[in-house]
Amino acid sequence: MNMDFIDISLIEGFNVPMDFSPTFNGCTRDIRCTEDINGQCPAQLKAPGGCNNPCTVFKTDKYSCNSGNCGPTEYSRFF
Repeated sequence: MNMDFIDISLIEGFNVPMDFSPTFNGCTRDIRCTEDINGQCPAQLKAPGGCNNPCTVFKTDKYSCNSGNCGPTEYSRFF
């Protein structure tokens, strides 16, 4: 069926806005992440040219959620 799948994720952090738009065959659904995340990035997560994810910065289960026993944090709510 010649189907393509695209996923934009903030799991590893953020550095540039993205916009995937179909260009043919009657497709009209865009996928985009164009918010100014770098400009709003919490100070603890700032990285050169982007915004890191808290798991990479803090390396704790609270932010990486590897145990299955975790909930939202101030940083996950930001993203």
